[in-house]
Amino acid sequence: MKMAVIGCGLIGGSMALSWKRAGIVDEVIAFGHNPATLQKALDKGAADAVTTSMEEAVKDADIVVSAVPVEAMESVFTEMAPFLKPDAVVTDVGSTRQTVIAAARKGLGDKFHQYAPAHPIAGGEMPGVDYASADLFDEKVVISTPDEGMDPKVVVFMEDAWRKAGARVQTMSPQHDLTFASVSHLPHVLAYALVDMIAREENAQEKLKMAGAGFRDFTRIASSSPVMWRDICLSNREALSHELKRYRTSLDTLQKYIDESDGKALESVFENAVKNRRGLVFPGK
Repeated sequence: MKMAVIGCGLIGGSMALSWKRAGIVDEVIAFGHNPATLQKALDKGAADAVTTSMEEAVKDADIVVSAVPVEAMESVFTEMAPFLKPDAVVTDVGSTRQTVIAAARKGLGDKFHQYAPAHPIAGGEMPGVDYASADLFDEKVVISTPDEGMDPKVVVFMEDAWRKAGARVQTMSPQHDLTFASVSHLPHVLAYALVDMIAREENAQEKLKMAGAGFRDFTRIASSSPVMWRDICLSNREALSHELKRYRTSLDTLQKYIDESDGKALESVFENAVKNRRGLVFPGK
């Protein structure tokens, strides 16, 4: 089978490598606009051929993956639609579902039934195909969000393929955006905000030189792609805004405890956090 990857970065490149490793596809063509990035995909083995032509990328592809930032999904679906084979399977690897599914519905038009979305809960702090890895999704959760108008056979194919590639598939409704606003999107915003706040101070470099393990662990994800996370925030802005308000309320409460030297209340919050954090088991760990 032949796969076309539209946007061969960390996730798209890793998907190509993992699906080739699993024997699901035996040929990958990568589409993009940056010749240097396309060459890196070839050098990495994430692509066997590259092109700057959408028609050339998808016309013979059995599987077409949109791995672009979520705000660009609609234009990509619209551009690929005229060139898709009638039996081609279309998917994406975006981090939000409701807006991406709506983009696919609009962009693919009468070919929407060929589409089945997936959200891999995996990634890395460094963006780009240079950091792509065939084992990125091993034992990681991939969220399948089937919706009205999708061919059930296409959905089943996509879910089975992800399992063969080493992932654990879980089905959710497209309302999954509410959940991931809390446990994925909010943490990224907080990490970016902390680094940005310190970096804007006059003595920023002096402070950053003193940063230890706590700062490193908390801000690791602030090395991720700014464009990708900008689009995720805007795509899921309603749910994320709600979570930011809740977090701000929590911070105000903590500040009150600190200002009032209420050690008992402060410790109670920390103990509750410790109890719940230590009990977490992360997929693939």
